[in-house]
Amino acid sequence: MLSRQKFAQILGWVELLGVTLTICLLPVDRFPYLHHFPFRLGAISFVLLLVAATARFGKIITDGRWQDFKRIVFVGLLLALPVLGYAQSIHYAINRGLATSATKLLLIVALKALFFFILVYENPGLWKVIKKTIYVVTALVVGFGFFQFIFDVLGASPKITDLGSCCTSNSTYIFPRVHSTALEPLYLDNYLMLPIWLLTFDFLSSKKNRANKYLIGLFVGSSVLFILTIARSAILALMFAAVIFYFGIKGQKAIKGFLLHMARLWGLAVIVAIVLVAMSGVASTFIPKHPINGSNAGVAGSVELFSSHALAVTDASSQTRYSIWPKSIGFIEKHPLKGVGAYNSRVELNLDKYNKGADPATLQPFNNDLIGLLVDLGLLGVATFGPLVALLIYLIYRLFKKHWSNDAAPMALVLIAMLIQSNFFHSILLARLWVVVGLLLCSFRYESQKKRA
Repeated sequence: MLSRQKFAQILGWVELLGVTLTICLLPVDRFPYLHHFPFRLGAISFVLLLVAATARFGKIITDGRWQDFKRIVFVGLLLALPVLGYAQSIHYAINRGLATSATKLLLIVALKALFFFILVYENPGLWKVIKKTIYVVTALVVGFGFFQFIFDVLGASPKITDLGSCCTSNSTYIFPRVHSTALEPLYLDNYLMLPIWLLTFDFLSSKKNRANKYLIGLFVGSSVLFILTIARSAILALMFAAVIFYFGIKGQKAIKGFLLHMARLWGLAVIVAIVLVAMSGVASTFIPKHPINGSNAGVAGSVELFSSHALAVTDASSQTRYSIWPKSIGFIEKHPLKGVGAYNSRVELNLDKYNKGADPATLQPFNNDLIGLLVDLGLLGVATFGPLVALLIYLIYRLFKKHWSNDAAPMALVLIAMLIQSNFFHSILLARLWVVVGLLLCSFRYESQKKRA
């Protein structure tokens, strides 16, 4: 029979493995070349988290720590409400299968948020593990992204680069829009918010970190890839979060050196990105390519095309969003209380095509989480998601007032950026969003401890 010490040691390893494996999978929307997760890694990581979090929660009960128990139950209820809202909508959804699948996915990611909250709440030492794991995984993701860019520019087949058909230098632009392990470029930027903000706080925390070549290299590499995707929604989201971050640290002493350091790093990232885009223009003069835009652009033309797309707000992609977003008003007025069913907004938007037998997965979505949620659930969505959002806003405000002086502070900026970007695509079921939510909720622990003190 296992001794108590041995059992605790095993649970520690389960916890560490579950957290590490889950973090490793956050940037992976599709596994390179396989395009699916081998060995059911997602299910394995979930089970490991479940076992570890259950053990931690059980110990809280056996130790009689009822204040902590009530706090975890409170957070658990807030995370359960959105799932209940989704589940309730299954009964009247236009496509019940779609609503059921979305509910199952939301349950899984909401539970991951709860598991991370419990585990880090009980073991703050996991912050270091999480950050180091994100850095190692990001180095691999960024390295693969640069491989995609360089080899595509040199004419390699998508079978080698694993770039999607939309993103090669033979599709839309003369330069590739890399997505590494993500589904699309804007999904890659959605993940890169994590290392960019974690590294930013590392540089803020000490001069030693600003001299760390590994951290500098990782930040510049991540930033270059972030720029190369030219995902405008992500760039806008990062800039907005940066403004909030600045006003949060403005009152601190000796931030001039930090700000100059960040300006140099972003300047270097922009220069490297321009050089790589120019390189694609040079390569196109030797390697025949036939994209929709810029096939004969050359060096200057490719750079101009890149910058014009980064600033464009009236291109076809933007116009599609502008044309369909207003249609949501009629749908919301038609179903104000409970909507059309979880993840059914795309069905309502394209009802004629759906009734003719179109696969829901192929239908044009709203590409806006907020609009999608209001059409999906109506006021039910406000009632079920609202309490959790209110707590998150409160925690972000408290971190802002304390000049971001908390381990969870980077998650506040990541979440702000992710939520802004979610107004331009659908991210409500992404695991990384909910893991960030769970980690941000850990600041609730410090607030409660302070009140007790």
